[in-house]
Amino acid sequence: MVAFDMAAFNDLVSIAELAAFVDTDLVARRGVERVRRVLPLLDENAWSPMEPVLQLTWRDEIVGAEVLMNRPVFDRSGRFVGTPDGIDPETGVYGMYDGALHLADNVRSIDVVKEAAYRRLGLEGATMMAGDVADRGAFARRLREAYVRAGRTPVADRLWTIETPPGWVDTTTVEARRHLSSYEKARLLAHRRRAA
Repeated sequence: MVAFDMAAFNDLVSIAELAAFVDTDLVARRGVERVRRVLPLLDENAWSPMEPVLQLTWRDEIVGAEVLMNRPVFDRSGRFVGTPDGIDPETGVYGMYDGALHLADNVRSIDVVKEAAYRRLGLEGATMMAGDVADRGAFARRLREAYVRAGRTPVADRLWTIETPPGWVDTTTVEARRHLSSYEKARLLAHRRRAA
């Protein structure tokens, strides 16, 4: 998953392209069945190698959860609020992965401001820390607790949406990013330069 998600991050391959490739004459090759099993789990919009780990851990803990990676969140008036690492659009639970980068400079302060903005909209979050990778129990508890809190907010009271407002340029798929102009790529994909 990590290898695919990072290839997709660089727009080298889409899920559809990988699925078509696997369905060619590769049937007898070793590992093809494993690739077929993970196809439904792949996402073309992970921004770091640890985000697929977050997503897979989340799906293992909350069976049936739809976890979308790096989807922009808006308030009801269409104002952009932020882009959590993962979000379950059915429940309003978001997840973040915090590695060492999140402790450097003012990154943690920016994260705290974003978390407060998400809470004001009624989103409930769980953060996976670098230390949670070896033992995911603590993250699993935080995630389950976020689902309990999110379940207390009626759908009608949600102040957030992932529906993009008119004029918003989609960058969540390989195909969408491949169709961006050079100017749009420089403006809308700046996070790639920070990740490099």
